[in-house]
Amino acid sequence: MGIWKNAFKLPDSAPVTDEQKKMIEVFSRKIKERSMGHLAFLFLESTKPLHNIGSQSLTFLMPFISLIFKKEEAQKFAGIFENPNAVSFLIEQLEGKG
Repeated sequence: MGIWKNAFKLPDSAPVTDEQKKMIEVFSRKIKERSMGHLAFLFLESTKPLHNIGSQSLTFLMPFISLIFKKEEAQKFAGIFENPNAVSFLIEQLEGKG
């Protein structure tokens, strides 16, 4: 039974970096300025299990996204949605706890 012990174990998530915190704070402020904080909060909370899939979709669509945004910025946002701790920090910012 030793093989099944780690078969579906997910790696520990990385802590949120200062750069990610700054990006999240700016992003959440822009969302709140448009009075969409509650809607974004509801969306993020209801799609928590799918955030990793969404970040992989961003990576897949990177050639098209880089036509509109800088490639480095889009990759940073994809990295934020891969990290559950960063998404939790974004949710806290939208709630007003942070």
